[in-house]
Amino acid sequence: MDSFSKFTQNVSTNWSPFAEKLASEKLTNNAEVTELPTDYVALEQRYEAVRHATQSLVRLTRSYTAPPTNFDVQALQQQFTTLTSKIGGKRDAEAVAAAQRKEEESMPNTVQHAIARASLDVSERVGLEEPLGAALFKFGSIEEKVGNEKIRQDRCIHAKFIEPMAATLESGVALAQNARKEVASARLTLDAAKAVFKSAKPVHADAARRDVESAEDHFVTVVEEAMRLMRAIVESPAPLRHLSDFVAAQLAFHKEAAALLEDLAPEIEEIQVTQEALYRHENK
Repeated sequence: MDSFSKFTQNVSTNWSPFAEKLASEKLTNNAEVTELPTDYVALEQRYEAVRHATQSLVRLTRSYTAPPTNFDVQALQQQFTTLTSKIGGKRDAEAVAAAQRKEEESMPNTVQHAIARASLDVSERVGLEEPLGAALFKFGSIEEKVGNEKIRQDRCIHAKFIEPMAATLESGVALAQNARKEVASARLTLDAAKAVFKSAKPVHADAARRDVESAEDHFVTVVEEAMRLMRAIVESPAPLRHLSDFVAAQLAFHKEAAALLEDLAPEIEEIQVTQEALYRHENK
């Protein structure tokens, strides 16, 4: 609850640029400053929260679904290559690493797939008749399937969450941002017209008054348009639908991954228990 209170306080204090500008102008300038409607300022705070959240979620989700970097894969390869070199010698390890690099050019690139490839390569080198080789073969085969599920999840999230949310930023949010700029410009124009009218000589008073009225009409129009566009972002049910799709994709992936690993775990445990018993018997 405390963290949520701090979040809402940050929204009210940091995410209303027009209100802040208005307050600072009142303190530093004796000229008349047009008040922004209270409803506009309140809506702007809500809109800014949604806009910021959308930007952050799209950025983070792109990272979540992105393939591992070359550095990550290379580091993993190096670890398994080191293990292989201890088992079969440096030349054999280098051959395994070269084969891995060639194979990766045509295979899916997830962390799970990288682990699967390395495990299968080492299992072949160790020998499937050896407990470690057999366990690594089973592990690598399952990790490959988990990697396939990860790719399926990532594609679903990209299509049903990232793309539509990014489209919202590029269309609806962009329009609202431009409308807010129009509000700022129209307010300054109105302030200038009021200043001219206030200091106008009688002969120019009528013309200056008409300028003020015209500027006021324009200001009201752009404020209403900006509120319409911001409200469309704040009240749209679309982000909830996209979020639901995101959760469904994650749930499907974790369910399938859990099922695969649940089948694998007792097999690995059986190999481990058998090998441990043999090891103790032979080293009595």
